[in-house]
Amino acid sequence: MKPFTMHAVLKYRRQLEDKALQNLTRELRIEAQLQEEFQQAEEELAGLYTDLEHDQQRGISVDRLILFHQRIDLVKDLVAQRQTALKKQQAQVAKKRQLLLKASQDRKVIEKLKEQQNATYKRHLEKLEAGMLDEIAVLSHERRRQQ
Repeated sequence: MKPFTMHAVLKYRRQLEDKALQNLTRELRIEAQLQEEFQQAEEELAGLYTDLEHDQQRGISVDRLILFHQRIDLVKDLVAQRQTALKKQQAQVAKKRQLLLKASQDRKVIEKLKEQQNATYKRHLEKLEAGMLDEIAVLSHERRRQQ
């Protein structure tokens, strides 16, 4: 009797692994986008500090100085928000990586089980074949002996 085929289970495990890979890829794209936004905000903040320093060297009005400090505070908040979002996304990416790793391990387990099952079934068939060949040889020998 042929054992339960693992083809359907293996196909399902591969689908789960593919889905986990797609999820990880999507999360990595989001992380890259957030990283770029974070870097842009940091560059904007650095540019504001540079502009403020230049204006202070040349002389700056109090109104402009207040505007610079307000803008710097806003950009600092933006940098902090983007850094927080980036850290959350990095945690999400790590989680998706773990899910992909687990899905991959599960698929490999099923593949090994399928290989073991096929090898066991092949040995079973070989034993049956050897038994039939032995029986044929015995019957052939009996016929020759009776003749």
